[in-house]
Amino acid sequence: MYSAERLSLFRKITLAVWLFAGACFFFPLYYTEIGGVGRTLFGLLVAVHLVEFFLFLGVYRRAGGSLFRHFHRTLVFGVIHKTEVEQNAAGA
Repeated sequence: MYSAERLSLFRKITLAVWLFAGACFFFPLYYTEIGGVGRTLFGLLVAVHLVEFFLFLGVYRRAGGSLFRHFHRTLVFGVIHKTEVEQNAAGA
């Protein structure tokens, strides 16, 4: 079980990775070697998080709430969101 502070740190790191990967689509990073790495990372993040959503769909349905909310939070945070949902369900 992760503390709220640790999950918050994980969310911030994940957002920083997304920000970097998204910035690689724009000047000046677009024309650098690291830009190619960032764009590849962006595609991998999208693909992996889409797969995660369908893998964890049962958890989200049991937790209730909007599946659209779970979808976009999983697309951004992935397994971090699933962990939060499971911890909230265990605490309730």
